[in-house]
Order: sequence, then C-alpha cells, then structure tokens
Amino acid sequence: MKLSSIFQLREQATPALINLLESVTLGTNGAHYRHLDTRERIHTADNPLHLILERNDRALGNISFCRRESTWYVRYFAFDKLMQGSGQKKSKGSGGKIKQELVQFFDEVIGADQPYGDINSFYAYIDPNNEKSLWMSENFGFETKATIATQTFSRSKHVKNTRVEKINDWENVAPFIRSEFEGNHYYFEHHLKQGPFYVLRDEGGNIEACAKATRATWAFERLPGKFGGLLTKIIPYIPGLNKIIRPKRHSFLVPEAVVVKNNDSELLEELLEGMLALEKEHLMLWWIDEVAPLFQATKDKVKWGLLHKFIGVNRANLVVKHNDKFEYDNSIPVYTCGFDFV
Repeated sequence: MKLSSIFQLREQATPALINLLESVTLGTNGAHYRHLDTRERIHTADNPLHLILERNDRALGNISFCRRESTWYVRYFAFDKLMQGSGQKKSKGSGGKIKQELVQFFDEVIGADQPYGDINSFYAYIDPNNEKSLWMSENFGFETKATIATQTFSRSKHVKNTRVEKINDWENVAPFIRSEFEGNHYYFEHHLKQGPFYVLRDEGGNIEACAKATRATWAFERLPGKFGGLLTKIIPYIPGLNKIIRPKRHSFLVPEAVVVKNNDSELLEELLEGMLALEKEHLMLWWIDEVAPLFQATKDKVKWGLLHKFIGVNRANLVVKHNDKFEYDNSIPVYTCGFDFV
C-alpha cells in the first residue's frame, strides 16, 4: 500500500496530532463539545495506528484506529478547521485527492491482499445528526448496524449506600461480566480489565449488580436536544441542574459492563446512585445498545434524573465497513466500551 507523502502512518501520537485533537469541537447540528482529557487518554489507546495528514510540522487531519484482532475501531476522526467543509452533506462524487486516498486505504486494509493481516471490518460510532460524520460514513462505505442509546443518569444530591463498594479485582467480577457480555458484538477486555469496578452485594456477600466506570471531562458549548443551546446558557442559574452540568469543564462517569441480577430496575438505580456517591460525581452518560435486555427491561422504570427530563435519550449509530468475511446478527447486542466514546 502506497500513501502519498502528505500522509504518515504512526503508532505513537505526536504533539502535533494531540494539538489538533484538542482544538476540535465535536458535533454540528446537535451537541457541541470538546474532550478535555485527550492529552492523557490518547496514550491509553489499545494497539493504535494514526493516519495523519501532515504539513509543515502541523497535523491538518487524522484518523486513529484501535486495532482489535480482525476489526479496527475508528477512535478519532478529525480535521483542522481549514480542512473542514461547511457541514452540508456532500454528494458521493465530490472530494479530491485526500478523500480518494482515504477511501483506498480503507478498501485495501480489508481487501483481498490483506496487507495488515486478516482484517474483516472497521467500525465507528457517529451522531446521526452530524452531517459531517454522515458524509464520512457514506463516502467511505460504512453501513448502519445498530442504534446506541445515550442515557443520562443524574443526581443533584448524593445518595450514600453502604451496599455499593469500589474494587479493583478483575477476577472477582470477571465471571459475572463474561456470562453477560462474552457473546456480544465487539466485546473485548483490554480496557475493561483495568477497572475500577463497583459491586452491589446481597446479605450473603454475593454480587447482585456490578459495573465498570470511566471518568471523562468535557467542555459543552451546546447541549443536545431542542433547547440545548438555551439550556447551556441558563444552567448556572438553575438550582440542582447547576450541580449536574458545568458546561465549561464538566466531569462525569461513563459506565460499561453493567450487569444486574434479573435486570431489576431497582437494583440498577441503587448501583448507579452508589457509584455517583462514591466518586462524588453528579452525572453519568451511559452508552448502551437499544436492544440490550437490561436497557429494554429498565428504560421506563428507572428514575433517570433531572437532566433526562430536559434532554431525553439521544442516539448514536454503530456504522461498519466490511468485506465478505464479516458476519453480523442484529439480534445480538453490541458491547459498548466506555473508552470508545470519550
């Protein structure tokens, strides 16, 4: 595979790449936000490969992949403001040399010659309201395979619970988690094993519910939802809500591998409240496949909190580009790794 000299393939993130990623505001028609912990998080990526558009010691564009056995996850897709379009959807025939080289790269990785090994697919999560992401998805040949709910869980006051404890012992929770998720699409354990984990036990010490969580920090320029722009401006003046969201620098938890005995909504709510209290946070953003049994069983029963009343449930699309070796069963849920969303 021969890329032109404007592209560089690197396994280590360069300072120029990090500067680019830190400068990018994500979203177009819905939420607008920036990741504030990219400088640290990018170095924890699993088996990364960065395809960087470089010029005069600057990174003008980048696609970062996490190489996960037979599939690659598209972790970062970013371009300098000078390289970005207006956000309007473009026709499939538009583009130039850069687009053509990127399309060729995607096609060759999963093509017959297999220059990077036995790779059968790429996958990514995109905001269906973000026309730039949709343009990328359509022009590079990605297909929508699943819908991922972005479910908020918030509490303005902490609810302490001595039944919920924080542990770092993966072996203690591994059987519980594997029994639930090992057969899911895109289940892998690189980030999962690192914890921390939160467990809720019964009187006999048996685990009734557990989860892992990742902490993230974002700056919100606009919240999602019909009134997201207005809400972002008035949040500092709304009692209760101003504890849940701090737009300029907001820290929150991202749960994953959430397992609850019998998919019980009361146990789920107790676990999530306990996690927020232990970490002294007020908000979770939980990305979960809409067909997941736990979400189906609890979505209308849990008291999700004040922010949910304002913005409801937003959604992301799982999109996949694949070759003929790839198989996908829509009835099987997608395992959503917290690292992939923050």
